[in-house]
Amino acid sequence: MGIVRTTATENDQLSEESFARLAALKDRPIDYSDIPKYTREELQAMRLMAVEMRKRQMFSLRLQHSTISWWKENVGEGYTGIMARLLDKATKHPEWIKECL
Repeated sequence: MGIVRTTATENDQLSEESFARLAALKDRPIDYSDIPKYTREELQAMRLMAVEMRKRQMFSLRLQHSTISWWKENVGEGYTGIMARLLDKATKHPEWIKECL
């Protein structure tokens, strides 16, 4: 049996009815019938794949101050992760890179 946590505060602007529905869910059993069965080997392979996908390498890049300021102001917290995803995506679009050469 898994653990389900529902968290809501009054700052979430939920109605009293919504809070009551959430509270009623805590004792409801979880239906696992739609989850496929996996062998230990399959689960281990998925775990290894997830670890491999999360591997990151530290990299230093010199950017103009105005570029960093723009990212901080327009994207905010997490801007470096978004920049990393943008660079990852650019590898699948060589025409973007050619424009910058």
